[in-house]
Amino acid sequence: MLTLTLAGPVRTFFAQHAEMKQQSQLETTLHRQIGDLQQQKANMDDPAHIRAQARERLGFVMPGEIPYQVQLPAIPEQPGEPGAEPGEIGPSGDPWYTALWHTIADAPHPPPAPAVPPGLPAPPPPGPATPAVPGG
Repeated sequence: MLTLTLAGPVRTFFAQHAEMKQQSQLETTLHRQIGDLQQQKANMDDPAHIRAQARERLGFVMPGEIPYQVQLPAIPEQPGEPGAEPGEIGPSGDPWYTALWHTIADAPHPPPAPAVPPGLPAPPPPGPATPAVPGG
């Protein structure tokens, strides 16, 4: 009976103690944020900081300075690269979905045979293997 009488207040004590720790951590975090914000406010009162921010964020220059921007040359996209259109054909001549299917198919597919340049005779297709006749 004594246990049942004490169980409720003890449970409440531990719940409030855990909540008090949590609130203490929250208070510490908020005090740290207040310190950071006060430092930012002090920086905003400094004219040198304002000038530095205007240069960095807005690209302002002092009278007599020459502003410049570096522009890198554009790299043309090639078909089959990640930025290519969805319907474009990749470097192997196959559509993108064929290349995808080859990566997940059960049996591995050999790479396509290289195309023969025009004007050269095509190599003969492999014929049936002829058995060697001994003494023949």
